[in-house]
Amino acid sequence: MSDNFFSRLVATLDKKMNCRVAIPLANDDACAYAVCHAIKTGILSATLIGDPEQIRAMYGDVARHERVTIIDERDEKTACAKAVAEVREGRCDILMKGLVATSSLLKAVLNSNTGLRKNPILSHLTFFEFPNRQGLKILTDAAMCIAPDADTLEKEIENAREAFATFENRPPLVALLAANEKVSEKMPSTQLAEKVAGSLASRSDMTVEGPISFDLAVSEDSARIKKYKGRIQGNADIFVVPRLDTGNAFYKSLQYYVKAPMGGLLYGARCPVVLTSRADDNATKFNSLLLGVALWQKAAARQGMNAGA
Repeated sequence: MSDNFFSRLVATLDKKMNCRVAIPLANDDACAYAVCHAIKTGILSATLIGDPEQIRAMYGDVARHERVTIIDERDEKTACAKAVAEVREGRCDILMKGLVATSSLLKAVLNSNTGLRKNPILSHLTFFEFPNRQGLKILTDAAMCIAPDADTLEKEIENAREAFATFENRPPLVALLAANEKVSEKMPSTQLAEKVAGSLASRSDMTVEGPISFDLAVSEDSARIKKYKGRIQGNADIFVVPRLDTGNAFYKSLQYYVKAPMGGLLYGARCPVVLTSRADDNATKFNSLLLGVALWQKAAARQGMNAGA
């Protein structure tokens, strides 16, 4: 594994902390690689829910590993409910989407009686690092919030800030992206960014700025050439898009053109919810699961310190 945020993250994990993932309909090639690699790396145990015969065929020797439990359940809705129950009742620590619709998993997670709701919203966070430029970056939202209003966008930002603070001990620089930094009624995204940036201007735990174009958010040279006077000068940490279609294009540009090391998950539930796509490469699948394990370990460590205080 090359030197990047994710390879460095693996080195920080405590292999004595046994994180167990629950996966509904785990008979899915999209997550089998990540789970097998994580178990062999020694950072994960797994409860695999689905067709036992198919799971054993996909996972090979790992399906017989002492850290693996298989639950026979073929129904999608029931499998999602069982996976959530594994976490809610303390037998597992994180969730990972298997061969189920995202909507089915979300219904189980957000169920008011038996779910895992914590924060006001769930949002998708893409963690990435630009090649040859060390430093954690977060994109929100590429998969969950379709057309957020100002209130929803503020909640997305809070999720991203909270996640960023898990790995970095400094206030992040948050860029509300638009086509340019000039506010215009002809471009609603600029008005939305101005409203949200104004609402969060007094926060001391992050710097929120927008509207700001992508080049100004990532290039110090562009900020200098364009004489941009904002606080972000090509060094944004968190990139906030006005709509999901923009975020999805951003994500796929990172994936296919930039070849950035990356991983993604849903944030805002009582545990990390790991999402992988069939189109993701094996590294991205593993990185996504790695993020879930890391976030759980850090939360468990904080709880342990608080309990001992």
